[in-house]
Amino acid sequence: MKTMFIAILVYLCLSTVVVAELSVQDLEKIRQIVNEAEVRLEKRITASETHLEKLMTEQSKRLDFQGTLTIAPIGAVIAFVGIPLILIAYQQNRRTQQDDILKTHTAEIQALREKIDALEEKRIVGA
Repeated sequence: MKTMFIAILVYLCLSTVVVAELSVQDLEKIRQIVNEAEVRLEKRITASETHLEKLMTEQSKRLDFQGTLTIAPIGAVIAFVGIPLILIAYQQNRRTQQDDILKTHTAEIQALREKIDALEEKRIVGA
């Protein structure tokens, strides 16, 4: 068994494959294979980048649409609730102002009535 192993080892060491050198043609073939692999890889990378950009654009459009779908109901709720509340507050403010004016006029009327009563008493007493 040892002998056979040594024989195979010697045969492999003496074979021309061990001492073979690459020729210029072999190097050119290797370069061509590597260049073809680079070209294929660049095409795949470019295709992947294009696909990724397309997906990102679609995702951005979806997010914009979803944002619009989220904001629209919020705006509608604010409009449906806010506008009536503003109108109610405006009417309440006007009513309060009118009440204040009415109180002022009522007080003035009362004061004038008292003056009239006082003048009538003077006239009755003075007559």
